[in-house]
Amino acid sequence: MTFSKYQVVAAAVLAFGGTASANVISFTPVNSNLYQQTVQSPCVFSNPSCQNGSFLATALPTGGSVAGYDALSPIYNAATLFGIIGAGNSLLLGLDINQASGQPAQTLTGFQMLVNGTVVDSFEGSTGNAGAGNNGNGYADYLLGNFSAFTAANTVQFHFVFSNANDGTENVFLIAGPPVVTPVPEPETYALMLAGLGALGLVAKRRRKQA
Repeated sequence: MTFSKYQVVAAAVLAFGGTASANVISFTPVNSNLYQQTVQSPCVFSNPSCQNGSFLATALPTGGSVAGYDALSPIYNAATLFGIIGAGNSLLLGLDINQASGQPAQTLTGFQMLVNGTVVDSFEGSTGNAGAGNNGNGYADYLLGNFSAFTAANTVQFHFVFSNANDGTENVFLIAGPPVVTPVPEPETYALMLAGLGALGLVAKRRRKQA
């Protein structure tokens, strides 16, 4: 009995729990004044009001009536980010919205995180999804989260796409999230891995016999 290449691929997929899929960044409203940019970590995308010290940020156009932003952050050494949010903590980003009175809600069109130059996390938003809740006082209106884990040896960069910026500049700033918890595989996962590896071993054994 021989195994086709498709059966070999199926066994490999079984061994590693299925195919990979893109990770989606969460975009969550903040309904209270929990995170203020002047007391949190530095801005990644900013206007002059967000003090960064020596931390590099991408400056966005100031003033209202801007069609929008399509901007890349500086490329950060992940070790620098860990020095700010704390090693072992997850990454959150606060988005401070500035919306002109009487104007429609603005739109976070997209956001991405790149690790070592490759997009690993992304968000795509619908029109009007970024209305202001704490306008003008420097507090986060939204949290961006659910970012993939990265190590201190990596580089990290962010891509920010925002539409209908009808008031002052939006700021995106770093926040230390809760500690990262590494999930422990359940027994069923181990069983699937062993079954898949066993199938691959059987394929290899039969091929050796036929050689």
